[in-house]
Amino acid sequence: MPKEVFVALIDSGCDFETFEKIAIEIEENEIKIVNQKKINFEHGNVIGNIIKDENTNIYDIQVFNENLSTTPNHIFGALNYLKDKKVDVISMSLGLKTNYKEIESLVNEFIKKGVVIISSYPRRGEEFVYPASYENVIKVTSEGMCKDDKVVVLDKEKLFFGANPFSNVKNVAGSSVAVAKFTKEFCSFFKKGFSKVEIIEEFSKRIVK
Repeated sequence: MPKEVFVALIDSGCDFETFEKIAIEIEENEIKIVNQKKINFEHGNVIGNIIKDENTNIYDIQVFNENLSTTPNHIFGALNYLKDKKVDVISMSLGLKTNYKEIESLVNEFIKKGVVIISSYPRRGEEFVYPASYENVIKVTSEGMCKDDKVVVLDKEKLFFGANPFSNVKNVAGSSVAVAKFTKEFCSFFKKGFSKVEIIEEFSKRIVK
């Protein structure tokens, strides 16, 4: 019998039922945990529907506001909220151009506890984007050579992988979708009892030709 996996999706929110559903709000520099709001941004819903699966429990954490923007404080708030939760995987189809030490510290804390963190990375991998650029975070980008939903390795030593960037919604594509597809396949192996190291080894056999 497959085991359960607990996945935190930090994005714009999903319109379907999830294991847990909250939003991060910033008021006068104070981080607050509130109910999600309906915002006109399909991103999180598309990403969530890719990851959604049997025995996959999703912490649906909304970090985008009605203006479709987010901040480092929102992302820090989401990670901080998860500190005491049972979570196996944190999936973030987003990235920051600046390194914030508070976020880096939380990411390192999760990784030390064995939590797998997956985040989007630029296609050419030339610039630093956080949290993907942190050590031991799995970096995922769009790879047009992938004709199905299976991920491929781009640089095993850097934990850099690629996946098909297209979704069934025209305006949601790119590395965000690739992260979701990586997360889905990673979790499918995890539920079968494979460890992170074993899954990375398996994915690393898949080289783009």
